[in-house]
Amino acid sequence: MRNKLLSASIFTLIAFIFVWSCKHEPEEMAGPDPPTPQPCDTLNLTYIADVYPIFDQYCVFCHGGATPEGGIDLTNYEVVALLTQSGQLLGAINHDPGYSPMPKDADKLSFCQIRTIAIWANDTIFPQPGNPCDPDTVYFEKDLLPLLQSSCAQPGCHDAITMQDGVRLTDYNSVIQTADVDPFDPEGSKIYKVVTEDEPQDRMPPPPANPWPQENIDMLYKWISQGAQNLFCDEEECDTSDVSYTIPVSGIIQKHCLGCHNDNSLLGGLSLEGYDKVVTIASDGRLLGTVKHEVGYPAMPKNSSKLSDCKILQLEIWTQNGTPQ
Repeated sequence: MRNKLLSASIFTLIAFIFVWSCKHEPEEMAGPDPPTPQPCDTLNLTYIADVYPIFDQYCVFCHGGATPEGGIDLTNYEVVALLTQSGQLLGAINHDPGYSPMPKDADKLSFCQIRTIAIWANDTIFPQPGNPCDPDTVYFEKDLLPLLQSSCAQPGCHDAITMQDGVRLTDYNSVIQTADVDPFDPEGSKIYKVVTEDEPQDRMPPPPANPWPQENIDMLYKWISQGAQNLFCDEEECDTSDVSYTIPVSGIIQKHCLGCHNDNSLLGGLSLEGYDKVVTIASDGRLLGTVKHEVGYPAMPKNSSKLSDCKILQLEIWTQNGTPQ
């Protein structure tokens, strides 16, 4: 009898443990908390540091190069400004109704990337038609790029093909991405350091080319100090009332030609350093033939945009008037 009671007690205990264990299964160990999303840093946004890198990673593959898709070149700041002002840029990246969602055939940009572009667009003052040039502002494409193209972005140096030391100085985005420009800090920018270098072997442009004149160095310093921006303006009406070599011809030659055609760097065996040498090619028709890109003449300035209609007209009037000094 005692054995039966003992067996029944043991059976009851085992059953109780089994039932309790079924009702009280051990909870799974909780895994680590998911990482907290990093905050979206939208303070002090700039186009160079924050916005263009997004375009470069997700957009420029299609909207860049020689034949950008849809004719939209997002390496051109003017195009970006127009798309932003019209609402097309934000409409496309937000996938708003009525806009083609971008990036095409890819995931939507992250919340932080869209917010970055939106805040930058809201805080940026874009150039407006009829925006006059400010004499105290350096405009990259109008003022600085011709100097870089003339003295630096030449074959064998910093053109699109050679890209010596990985540096390309043919356009705004290439300068920003490859020339170690630190906006607002000229002394911290390598491009400024090399043009002010005292040691000839470290200076740019390298010998035998002439070092940059102080006015060019000052312009580069001022451009970086102002934020190294790609600003645009509408140039004033073309002044052809009193054209001479002193003003404006020597300035045109200095900015667009002298980097290649100086006494120490005789590209094509030609120097334009000084009034007499410029008059020689003006008198035989070579000056106008090259800048107007006429048949039979090499197009100049080399590896850069054609001179503006105003500058060509000023050179033409100067030549027709007997090249006054």
